Formats: sequence, C-alpha cells, structure tokens
Amino acid sequence: MRLAIIDDIDKEREQALQFFKEYQAAHPVIFTVDSFNCAEAFLKAFVPYTYDIVFMDIYMDGITGLEAAKKMRQTDRHSLLIFLTSSTDHMGDAFSVHAFDYLSKPLNPERLFACLDDSLKLLPAAEEYLSFSINGVEMRLSFHNIVVLRAYGHSTVLTDISGREYSIYTAFSMLTRPLMEDSRFLLVSRGVLVNMDFISRFTEKTCELSDGLSVPITLRKLKLLEQSWHNYDFAKLQHQAAERNHSL
Repeated sequence: MRLAIIDDIDKEREQALQFFKEYQAAHPVIFTVDSFNCAEAFLKAFVPYTYDIVFMDIYMDGITGLEAAKKMRQTDRHSLLIFLTSSTDHMGDAFSVHAFDYLSKPLNPERLFACLDDSLKLLPAAEEYLSFSINGVEMRLSFHNIVVLRAYGHSTVLTDISGREYSIYTAFSMLTRPLMEDSRFLLVSRGVLVNMDFISRFTEKTCELSDGLSVPITLRKLKLLEQSWHNYDFAKLQHQAAERNHSL
C-alpha cells in the first residue's frame, strides 16, 4: 500500500511518519510512504493511481492543499484524500474534491489510527500493480485501471482508464507477462492485450472498448474471443451475485 503525505512543516510531517510506523507495527499491513514538503513538489512527482491514500495539509505556502487536490482529482478519482488542517473553515471546499476525511493538527495518533482503520476497509484487497519506468521515473498502475496494451516496435503503448497513454520502452511479451496470468486480460490479436472489463462488443474485425477505443483482432479467432469474453462476464456476474447474497 502506498501513501503520500504533503505538509510544509517538517515537524508535523515527521510526526505523521512516526505514527505510520507505529500503526504498521501493530497491524498486518505494509506502507510505502512518500513525503513532500510542498504541494508543488507533490504535483511535479504525481502519477495518477499511484497512491492509495493521500494526506494533504490544507494551509501551505504557495499552492494550497485544496488547489493541489483539485489538480489531483483531474486525473485521479481513486485515491482516498484525507486533509490535515488546523481549522475547519474550509471543510465545505474540502469535500467538494471528494475528501474522505480530515484530521485536526497537531495529529492525534488515536484519531489517525481510526482513520486508517476506516480507510483500509474501503480499499480493495491486495490489488496487483504493473510497474514500469517512463523517462527514468518509476510508475505503478493497478491492473483494474489498465484498459489495453499494444506492441509498438520494441516498445509497448499502455492506455489507462482515464484515456492516458504511456509509451513504455519494454517489449510487449516482457511487460504483459504478469497480466497474462490474470483472468481479466485477453490477447485479442498478436501484440494486443485487452482488459475484458472494458470490452463493449466485438465486430467482424475489431474489439470495441470503452471511450471509443477500437483494436484489431485475429479474425479466425473471433468466435473463440467472443466466447471467452462472455464466459468471463458470466463468471463475474455470478461472483457479484454471490457477494450480494453473502452480505444479506
């Protein structure tokens, strides 16, 4: 699990990091925490869908926490956002960017631990991630946010759920190896791997995906591809129905 904390007061940031260590020592969870001393540094390094939880100070010199949160939400609506604040004056604005919670400063460990408990209940369990490098920057994208990967020479072009494309200088066969073991992904033609959660239909020559994306298929395998997709969809519906019945 990956967290980010953004606070321009060193003492506050260091205290939070210590509390994270204490929580981790008492719970079966492993955190990776990225620490930033200003919103500008966070936004410069920010990659959508990288963080499970973002702890953001509201009152900072330069770009405020609210402004940074609005920029973050333009490309990432997945991360749980928790504001750190010495005043509740801007709580209305805070929840307009879908903040999950807010914590008063200085941080109280019991309140922080309770917030972490609540956050972990909402986060998906043990989601797998694909790691890759772009211009020397290590990036991480969860499997459920990947729509399609396409071979392009010695590189691979990945499209995520927000429509963003990443050109990754890694051979298609190497990059997609972990995805091939996941039931969500289907090889529809040589060098094209799609996430079946985003398939809308097959035509005679293409696989149509969400947001108007279209990729070529192996024509002689059309029936087999359609059957694989329908089987996956049916299994997913059965699983969702079982989960609903279990919760009743």
